Amino acid sequence: MPTLLLFTQSSVWGQTPTRLSLEQAVETALKQNPTIREAEQELKEAEARVKQARAAYFPQLDSSGLAKIGLSGALNGLHPVGLANSPLYRNFAEGVNVYHPGFDSGRTKYGVNEEQHRREVFAANLDAAKAFVTLDTKRAYYSLLQARRLREVSHQILRSREFIVRQAQAFYEGKLRSRVDLELARFSLSEAQLGLLEAENNVRIRLAELGRAMGASQEADYDLEEVNQLLPEVGRLSELLEEAYQNRPELLALAAERDAAAESIRLAQSQRKPMLSFFFSGGYARFTNVVARQLLALGTGLTFPILTWGKLEGQIEEAEARKRALDNRYKTLKLRVEVETRTGSLRLQHALRSIETLKARAAFAREAARLARARYQERLGSFVELTQAEANLAEAEAGEVIGVYASRTAEAELRFAVGRR
Repeated sequence: MPTLLLFTQSSVWGQTPTRLSLEQAVETALKQNPTIREAEQELKEAEARVKQARAAYFPQLDSSGLAKIGLSGALNGLHPVGLANSPLYRNFAEGVNVYHPGFDSGRTKYGVNEEQHRREVFAANLDAAKAFVTLDTKRAYYSLLQARRLREVSHQILRSREFIVRQAQAFYEGKLRSRVDLELARFSLSEAQLGLLEAENNVRIRLAELGRAMGASQEADYDLEEVNQLLPEVGRLSELLEEAYQNRPELLALAAERDAAAESIRLAQSQRKPMLSFFFSGGYARFTNVVARQLLALGTGLTFPILTWGKLEGQIEEAEARKRALDNRYKTLKLRVEVETRTGSLRLQHALRSIETLKARAAFAREAARLARARYQERLGSFVELTQAEANLAEAEAGEVIGVYASRTAEAELRFAVGRR
């Protein structure tokens, strides 16, 4: 009889597995997954832009200096500001300059509001990344549990097929059955061996996927804790949809982006209004005959656009078109969220309803296989009857395992669809 090299659960990667619960897996993923790290850095960038926008509320203070000899204006390539830009022919000047936009018709306020809403976009994006990583980790965790349970089923099938081969061998040697039964039994055993090899390989794949989802090593091995919590009730669809509309991070992000676009429209419209700004400069200048009070400058300036040949109008139209596009994107996303919530609810309902049927089916298959073995041993049943019963049992037990974890996965997907943390 051909032999088969098998791997044990504790040596899939040649190391002792680490005990891991579902909560620990999710917690590790939220700490280590690079997708979340990327979203966190994008949020920090947005917070920095808010800080930059708020700075316009306060006077800007700088210092500039210039040493020159020659015609005034000849050094404009150096962009001198304040006293350094004096018309004196020969001097060494150093000045302190203060600038404030003063009355800017809301430009600063709208700019700050826009950046604040954009920060809300990235905060919601971070929540969305966490939700997706949580779902991805749960899927990988349940898939690994399922793969290991299916491996146990494959082991049971292999042991059963080995017993059948021994039984067929004894019947053949006792001339109670033909060699056809023995060869069919050996063929059935080889199928079980291949099935176990596939189950072992699937465990390895699921382990790597769990490591990826957690942002950890894909060569690590884990001893997973079974999830024993009761399966949930599905809930009313209307309530699930309302929860999704209120909590789904993608919708919140797009809503914040729409608010930012609205502020962008107001900012573009404010460019058509006057702006009154203030400037002060003071310092000292050597090699000059001016007195100290002549080295101070205080001024105010009024800016008012008269003719821009459609530039400002184009900016407003661009901002308004973007807002309308975002409105349509929001409607599209809301429809997608509705579909995901509906399908998630239906999947969970189907999975929960299927569990009892799958358990009963497996029980029927086990009893049928027991009777078929007994009938074959008493030479009352054929080998075809026995192999069919064994095949039905293998399919039913695998279906029972898949059904249980399908319900767990469907629950996680529904929680994701409604934005539940």
